[in-house]
Amino acid sequence: MSTSIAPHPRGPTRQQLQKQDSRQRILLAARDVLSEGGYAATRVEDVIARAGISRATFYKHFDGKFAIGRALHAEFAPTLYAHYDRLLDFEEPNEAQLVDWIGDLVELYRREKDLILTFAHMLAIEPDFHAIMINIISETEERWAPRIPAFRAPLSDAPEAMRARIESRLLLRQLNDFCYEVAMFDWAIDIKEGCRILAGYFRGFLERYGGAEAPVPGAILAMGNPRA
Repeated sequence: MSTSIAPHPRGPTRQQLQKQDSRQRILLAARDVLSEGGYAATRVEDVIARAGISRATFYKHFDGKFAIGRALHAEFAPTLYAHYDRLLDFEEPNEAQLVDWIGDLVELYRREKDLILTFAHMLAIEPDFHAIMINIISETEERWAPRIPAFRAPLSDAPEAMRARIESRLLLRQLNDFCYEVAMFDWAIDIKEGCRILAGYFRGFLERYGGAEAPVPGAILAMGNPRA
């Protein structure tokens, strides 16, 4: 009886590696150019010159400046989600845990200050970027719903769902705005106290909508625990 040996999976070809390398060079060059001149002033030609590539090579990967911005955001989003999902380490987060979690997010915004500023400029200039930012909020609610009962309310058909949906979006916007203000403008406040205030807003939301065990929508239940 003969047995067949499955062939070893082939790695990427030289052409694929070259394509990946040139794409990464473009993105790294774009980060440098954007940090120096800002999104509005940056031109595709600036990125091409910094990357040391031809226009043809650039347009093999991106169709313009907004496409670069979207790619940079797509690279950053998993890091942002990972920080958001640290909240799932606590079944019922207390004030101290929320304060630490918010403080860690502030530090992320500080480390990625140039990127965060680029995204803020894109939001002001590129109408299509708004849907991408709103999707961050929606996906966060969906990721948190299996573990945090309060975030099931915005996704349910219960009578209070609309109010919960509005409060949830405002809460996550406040979180982003607070981190942005602290990171971008060196806001002259007691940061720890600011984190406590925001933690209080989170505690209020969790208490208002987390008391009754709302059923988990089927699509959310199928996702399971994002931290598992």
